[in-house]
Amino acid sequence: MDETMRTRSRKNPALPLAGGIALLAGAAPAAWWAARTSPEEAAARHGHPLGEAEYAVEPLPLPDWAVHAAGLGGAAVALAAAALLAWGISTGRIERVWGPVLVCLLPLPVMAGLWWAIATAPVIGANIGLGLATWAFPPLAAVFLATAATIAVLSRRRRAGRTAS
Repeated sequence: MDETMRTRSRKNPALPLAGGIALLAGAAPAAWWAARTSPEEAAARHGHPLGEAEYAVEPLPLPDWAVHAAGLGGAAVALAAAALLAWGISTGRIERVWGPVLVCLLPLPVMAGLWWAIATAPVIGANIGLGLATWAFPPLAAVFLATAATIAVLSRRRRAGRTAS
């Protein structure tokens, strides 16, 4: 058996899928947690009573420990998945193309987490940030998705071309 057969047999197709899902699933709550402002903090910073705050989207009534657990848990899952994927790519167990594809997909859950943090932020008056995020994030997401898809398709074609020759 030659070296190419041994290398191909070591590749696990489930590893990039599971690692990618974990990375993307952990990034959203981590971004939300990092960007969110607690209602008490916002009221103290802006000098208005807590009861006067308005929300574009009413936040879930989570206790502080649950907020921190979701954010830190998401960050831990994302970091562990990133380390697993980096290890898999560096050892050849995952095809190298998955690195750039996942890097292009990573901003999507980050933008979703940021959007949720902005949407549930306590404000007085209009939430201009939510309008800006809602206006800017979809075109950015389309660019990132198109880039990831292009990288994956071009890699697949290049690999198919090498196999045919």
